[in-house]
Amino acid sequence: MKINIKSLVYIMLAGLLGIIACNNDDEVFERTRLFQPVLNEDLYSEDNTIIVNLGNMKQAENYFIEVSRDSGVTIDYSFTVDTNYFIIDENLVGEELLWYTLYQVQATANADESQYNSLPSFLGSVRTQKFPSNMGTPTYFDILDNRAKVFWTPSGSSITTIKVFAADDARLTNPLSVKELTEEEMSASEAVVGGLSPATEYQIAIFSGETIRGWEVYQTREALELGDNVIDLTGIDTMVNFATALADATEGAVVVLEGGKTYEAGGYEFNVSLAFVSGYSFVAALPVIDCNSNFNLLDGATVGTISFKDIKLTASDGGFGGRYVFNIDKSGTIDEIKFDGCVIRTLRGIGRMKGGEGVLNNYTINNCQIDSINGYGVISVDKNTWACNNITLKNSSISKCQYFLVSRNNTNSLTISDCTINEAPEKGRQLLRWREAGQDEVTNVSITNTIIGHGWNMTGEEDYAIDGFDGMASTNWNVVNCYTTGDFSYGEGKDEIPGLPIGNYTGSVNDLWTDPGNAIFEIKDNGFAGKNDSGDPRWRPGL
Repeated sequence: MKINIKSLVYIMLAGLLGIIACNNDDEVFERTRLFQPVLNEDLYSEDNTIIVNLGNMKQAENYFIEVSRDSGVTIDYSFTVDTNYFIIDENLVGEELLWYTLYQVQATANADESQYNSLPSFLGSVRTQKFPSNMGTPTYFDILDNRAKVFWTPSGSSITTIKVFAADDARLTNPLSVKELTEEEMSASEAVVGGLSPATEYQIAIFSGETIRGWEVYQTREALELGDNVIDLTGIDTMVNFATALADATEGAVVVLEGGKTYEAGGYEFNVSLAFVSGYSFVAALPVIDCNSNFNLLDGATVGTISFKDIKLTASDGGFGGRYVFNIDKSGTIDEIKFDGCVIRTLRGIGRMKGGEGVLNNYTINNCQIDSINGYGVISVDKNTWACNNITLKNSSISKCQYFLVSRNNTNSLTISDCTINEAPEKGRQLLRWREAGQDEVTNVSITNTIIGHGWNMTGEEDYAIDGFDGMASTNWNVVNCYTTGDFSYGEGKDEIPGLPIGNYTGSVNDLWTDPGNAIFEIKDNGFAGKNDSGDPRWRPGL
């Protein structure tokens, strides 16, 4: 009999498949854990509640939920719900959730036997909403190192109280301080709280009676590093007169002034070294020293350094006619008077020695803006019994000075570096005037990286020719990388400063600078050869 091998193979395979099928009908799979819960939609918040919408798991008996604020390290709330959609709120956890707080939520699906519960599933993070408030969010200038400005928009009941809380007082239960507002503060809808510590985070809240109306986080600034001998004159609402406030100042004290506040020089007479500095303030403005009554020197005093940093010095009565920063008529010795980062304007003179006898060793002006100075200029040694040994002007803009530098005694060195000078001196007057016969020498003059515009015609006419210098017959001159504008000139027969080019910038002051008449010396001529390395650096392109 003939056997069909191919048919036989098919029959055997069919039988084998039948046996396998019968065996599979009897197979029982091992039970495993539930899958981890997932979200139908991302977590979100409404006010200070959290909405959770899980994917529905038919095999889950319920869901075990854990809520934390530190990624699960500490569990704030844990509870079980038997629905996949729920709201985490006071009804569910027994207390209100915190406002504007980041929470983390994880869920476990529970089976009818715990051994089959799912593994915990991290659902994500969600921040509750900010408390509905009429309180303003603080900016940089609303927070100092030890004070803070709190402000709000009037609405509803009047704000009557401000309370300060620690950063970790999450529910604002233990105030560190309480400020009851005055009628004036309530009317202004702002107040300043003090007594804060530097580099510290606080929560500051406003209240109407006992009802909280809002709060904000305040991070105070780092304390200024000023040493131990500090006279803090910030945060004082009344006018401060230095003659009174500094009566007991000791050697080397740092006097801290508040931006935007005005202080009276008050005729204070120096007998110790003092440094006046600008402290933190609620406004973007320099402190002002009103020189209606100028500074002086205590008769016979020996003083180290008197310095002013980031201060505006002027006179409220229009001091061009008769006010000075220093108008010294006493005898003594000063090692240095220094102005750094200051604005000095509308005065008869900045530093004048008019009586007594003595020595000012160093007179330094750095990074300053000076304008509208009358006949006693930037410095005037107006008595031949006084001497200023070294004068340094750096990185500064100086304009509208009837006289510039004047002395009746010899000087060792004069350094002018990286300065912009315009409308100084007045037409026909000397830029550098050493005027006392026999005491009219400056050993060394160095003028570098400096731009000089035309002189000042105080009548407004376009005639600006000046005189270069007076005296100084034996002076050593060093003039490097300097420019004068095309409208700079010397009067007929006047002394020219050796080595200073005349009109090597051929354009006028108005061609070179954006607004020289208002002491704005931003360079507008991109073709100017010295635009990147001459003049006051504050005006150079890109700086």
